[in-house]
Amino acid sequence: MIRSPMAFALRAMNRLFTPEKPLTFFGHEAMIKLADLMMRSGSKRPLIVTNSFLLQNGMLDTLLAFLKQEGCDVSVFEDIVPNPTFAVVGAGISAIRTGQCDSVFAVGGGSAIDAAKVMAAASTNKKSLQKLAGILKVRQTPLPLYVVATTSGTGSEVTTAAVISDTTTHKKNFFVDPKYLPIAAAFDTDILTSLPGPMTAGTGMDALTHAIESFTSLARTPATERDAATAVRLIVEFLPIAYRDPENARAREMVALGSFLAGYAFTRTSLGYVHAISHQISAHYNTPHGLANAVLLPRVLRFNEKACGDRFATLERVLTQDSNPGEAAQQASAFIHRIDALADSVGIPALLEDVQQSDFAAIARDALAEARSSYAVPKKMRKSDVATILDSVVTGNRSVHFG
Repeated sequence: MIRSPMAFALRAMNRLFTPEKPLTFFGHEAMIKLADLMMRSGSKRPLIVTNSFLLQNGMLDTLLAFLKQEGCDVSVFEDIVPNPTFAVVGAGISAIRTGQCDSVFAVGGGSAIDAAKVMAAASTNKKSLQKLAGILKVRQTPLPLYVVATTSGTGSEVTTAAVISDTTTHKKNFFVDPKYLPIAAAFDTDILTSLPGPMTAGTGMDALTHAIESFTSLARTPATERDAATAVRLIVEFLPIAYRDPENARAREMVALGSFLAGYAFTRTSLGYVHAISHQISAHYNTPHGLANAVLLPRVLRFNEKACGDRFATLERVLTQDSNPGEAAQQASAFIHRIDALADSVGIPALLEDVQQSDFAAIARDALAEARSSYAVPKKMRKSDVATILDSVVTGNRSVHFG
C-alpha cells in the first residue's frame, strides 16, 4: 500500500515515463570511444566542461589531441568547482555562445556533469537559470551531451536531474527533466585509477547511499530493486579494493558499474533523508557531497531501522548470499554494522567539523522541506530527529538513538 503522495506520484511517473539507460563505454580508452561517437553523430565544435585539476595534470591531453586530429574546433571550460553555482553555469553558457559550440562533452564528477547538463539546456532555451530550475521546464532540446564520469558515485551520468547551488540563499536548486539525460557516457579506467583515495571513498559511499535509499523508497519497483541490490553488492565488495589498490582496474569498473546502476534506480524512485540533509550541509559549508552523504548514512540507517528492517535484512542476505530468511531484526542490525565497518575501511570520518549548532534549525527546516516535496521516504522525520543527527555529526557518534 502506498501511503505517501510523493510515492504515488513517482509510481505514476514510472508508468508514464521510464528513462532509458544511456549508451555506455567501459574500460581502456572509453573516453576516446565516446568522443569518436560524438563526432560520428555530427558534432564538430564541442565545449569540453571539466576542472582545472584534470586539465592541468594532463588527463585530457589524449582527448584534446584526438579531437584536434579529427578536425574539431574545441573550446574548453575548466572552471568547474565542487557544488557548482549559478555563476559557474552562467560562465559556461557564455563559453558555449563564444565558441559557437554544437555539443557539450563533460569530463569530471557529478559537479561537472550537473553543470554541463544545465549549460546544454540553457543554451537552447530562452530562460534564465532561475526559471529553468524545477521540474519539466526544458522546452527545446538541449545541445547534445556526452559525459565521462571520472568518479564512481554521483550517478549523474544516468539521471534526469542536476543540482546547482545558489550562494545567496544557501540553497540547492534542482533541475529535473528527461531531456537532461546524456546521450552516452564513459567510464575510462585510465582516469578512474587516478582518483585519489578520499575521493574514491566519498563518491563510492555516495553511490551506496543512492542504492540503499532507492531500495527503501516507497516508490520502488521490481526493476529498481534489482538494480539497487546489485549496486549495493558491487560497491560493498569492490569499494575497499579500489580504495586500497587504486590501480585495480576490475575493482574500479565494478564500483563504476554499481554507481551507474544505483543512479538509474534512484532516478526512478527518488532518494531520502541522507540526501535531504547532506544537500543543506553542502550548501552551508561547501562540504563535498559524497563526504557529507558518507558521514550521514549510518545515522539515517539507524533512524530507519524499525521501518526498514525487512529491507535491510534482504540486503544483508544479498551480501552474504544466504537464502535463509533467518531473524530479520538481527540481519538488519548486521547490515548497519557492515556499513559502519565499510566506512571505517575506506577512511570515512565519524564527524564533520564545519557543522555549526547555530545552523541546525535552518538545515532541519530545509531538509524536511526537500524530503516532503521530492522523496518517497519510508519514515517521516521531525525537526528534532534532524537535530539529533546533526548533533551526532558534530560529536562523532555514529550509534545515535532516536526517541
